[in-house]
Amino acid sequence: ESSLNVEDSWPEKGEIVFKNVNLRYQPKLDLTLKNLSFKIEGGMKVGIVGRTASGKSTTALALPRLVELDEGSSIEIDGKDISKISL
Repeated sequence: ESSLNVEDSWPEKGEIVFKNVNLRYQPKLDLTLKNLSFKIEGGMKVGIVGRTASGKSTTALALPRLVELDEGSSIEIDGKDISKISL
């Protein structure tokens, strides 16, 4: 798998797009996030609210790739799939 190169100025706008995000903490566990999709425009301030165990922390952990997504899912920042960017 090749890694995507990003410019030093990336991210510029800060737009975040979750596309059908499926995430589980370990291969044999149930999905924690199931088909989560949303878009946050660059410069917006957002909060994540919900009941206990609704996926708030998991959503936040997906952005810095502390937990990897299942296949078919993607998170993009300014149009770049973050799973393709070398850590």
